[in-house]
Amino acid sequence: MLVIRPNIISGQSVLLSPHMDDVFHVALDSTVVIECTAVIYSDFDEVFWLSGSSFLERDNNLPVFYNYTRESNAEGMKMTASLVFKKVTKEDLRKSYTCKLDADDQPSSFVRITLAQKASPLSVPLALGTTGIVMMIIFVTAVVYVKFKMNIALFLRDTLSCTSSSSDGKSHDAFLMYYKSNTGLNDTERETLESVLEESFGYNLCTHDRNVSPGKAVAETVLYCIEQSQSVVLVPTSSDPGLEAGLLKDTSASLVERQNHLVFIKFKSNQVSRSGSVPEALRILSKAGHRVTWKRKRSMTPSSLFWKQLRYHLPAPQAARKIRLSPQPTNPEDIC
Repeated sequence: MLVIRPNIISGQSVLLSPHMDDVFHVALDSTVVIECTAVIYSDFDEVFWLSGSSFLERDNNLPVFYNYTRESNAEGMKMTASLVFKKVTKEDLRKSYTCKLDADDQPSSFVRITLAQKASPLSVPLALGTTGIVMMIIFVTAVVYVKFKMNIALFLRDTLSCTSSSSDGKSHDAFLMYYKSNTGLNDTERETLESVLEESFGYNLCTHDRNVSPGKAVAETVLYCIEQSQSVVLVPTSSDPGLEAGLLKDTSASLVERQNHLVFIKFKSNQVSRSGSVPEALRILSKAGHRVTWKRKRSMTPSSLFWKQLRYHLPAPQAARKIRLSPQPTNPEDIC
């Protein structure tokens, strides 16, 4: 390390240390001694300390004072003025201190220093510990959210009676699009699906058999329901829903293109044949949406896991309706 020493001219007094604007890191409540050293060539030369613009005294009864020593060496006479802090305070940290050399027959010189608080030995471990705790809280929160996000979302929706804030001009919340399947819902289960969605959870449904006008073609009804519904729920049914295989194939592309909110109800043991156009259309639609598994009797009650999953994947209904499973607000008109 290269140390630059002051240029000492023979016969001229000069300050050796500290240097201008040096910062001394100290601990609060500690005793600190800062030495100001100079080479002098006259008994009348003097080195002393100032606090701000005030002269410090050589009184060791004061909390901050200075004393000095003189020592002869080869370069001349060495004088050291020691600035003493009996107990460093925060007030001391806010001041600047000046070591001044008054020399005979030459201009005065000085250096100014400041104090700064030293980092506590416990600060680094404490910071690391705090960071670790915060990271652990974030990790646990993320795990809890991932595991219970469905229950949390439904709890907030039911408790606050939240409804969809924007309908995008849609007149129905969901279109139940039935298709023929050997392992699909029977008539009783189909009625349960519709009644629970409408009466328990407040959804306004569009279905082919209820919304078709006399003399209106099936294709027109299906396209109408797709256009007027925020979501489309694909439901397998063991009875013939009157939906031709070719129509399901044609509407699959339309559903994907229009980006309808799509939910696909399936059976846990459902094995759809890979031959023909209908299974291929179903595979396209099932990949584009969310899957919810129907488990016969276990899915019949509105409190079952099936209904939680179905409601979670569906947007909240547009209109505020009575939900049997949740507490209701005092004013029915108060919705989110």
